[in-house]
Amino acid sequence: MRDLDDEKRIKEYMAAKMKHIKMYNECMNLADGLDVAKFAELVRADEREECAKLCEGYDVFGPGTRERFADAIRARGEK
Repeated sequence: MRDLDDEKRIKEYMAAKMKHIKMYNECMNLADGLDVAKFAELVRADEREECAKLCEGYDVFGPGTRERFADAIRARGEK
């Protein structure tokens, strides 16, 4: 009886281990093709645009400032 229980636990462990190895390999394959610098630039561009949109919604420092702030934020992405 104990041998069958041990065998079952070992099979379950090996199945879980193989699933983990497969997921790890899939992630590594994705990472191999990923241009991290390009990804970071896309994130920064997206964040700049969201900040600019937020500025456009408020005239905290007087008329016309929101457009200047939004334009300044967007200009940071232009090199």
